[in-house]
Amino acid sequence: MRRNRFIEAISDPTKNFLAFFLVSTLLFTIVSDGVTSLFWDKLGPWIIDRTPLNETAFQGLVTLGLITLLLGVTYFTNIGRWLRSRLSWLPPFALKEVPEVNVKPLNQTYRGLIVAMSPRDESPAEAAIRFHWNNGQVPYLEHCWLICTEKSLPYAQALASKLAQDGLTQKLELHYGTYPLTDADQPEQTISLLVPDSLVDDPNYIQRLVNSIYEDAIAQANLDETEVIADYTGATKGMTAGILLACTRPERPLQYISQIQASEIMAINISYRLKSLKNRR
Repeated sequence: MRRNRFIEAISDPTKNFLAFFLVSTLLFTIVSDGVTSLFWDKLGPWIIDRTPLNETAFQGLVTLGLITLLLGVTYFTNIGRWLRSRLSWLPPFALKEVPEVNVKPLNQTYRGLIVAMSPRDESPAEAAIRFHWNNGQVPYLEHCWLICTEKSLPYAQALASKLAQDGLTQKLELHYGTYPLTDADQPEQTISLLVPDSLVDDPNYIQRLVNSIYEDAIAQANLDETEVIADYTGATKGMTAGILLACTRPERPLQYISQIQASEIMAINISYRLKSLKNRR
């Protein structure tokens, strides 16, 4: 679509500040003063003469009514979306926004990592751990929660031994297997990082497990949610779905290892929240 440079100049101060200033300051001020004068000086006395209100009471009621109306329209209606849909043919509403990059190379390391253990050597979990380990340079990985299945548990144990031999576990705490977690849904019970075979493909259980990991990170590891990133690269389809469901909150960062960008670790920006439906049948 062809851009309208005049519309851009008066609507975006970065394009032409002088044009934006003149329109926003002079034109809108004149219009506002005109409407104010028409209402208070012309219409106001006419209404006051025909009601038992004095000028102060009239102005107070009008001001309170307008504030209530604006707040109601803003927070309890879809007026903004309705106006955009009806006025999309106008240049200001038709301008295309620059899309935000939601997937990009990860350029920082995290103190906490949640990762799914694959039942094979040279797993994506090891690559993710070593990336965030950052060669022991601050900030480096301090806590890692390995989500395991019965098949991948031996590989998690082998990875733990390998990391210990390389000296990582001197500063890094690796949690896996029967490591106990307070159940996020039922705090009086505990669950572990070892997922039963019957629940491997249950996204709801995996979501519950990841939520429990985040609570453990806060309570036991003294980490904020924003300091713990979750990686779903080595997970099964059901586990991947559960991890994604648990990390729809913007404060819970996500990553995966790209198979296209030469095994580069990619960060995912989640820009929405999900609300669970309780007692749904």
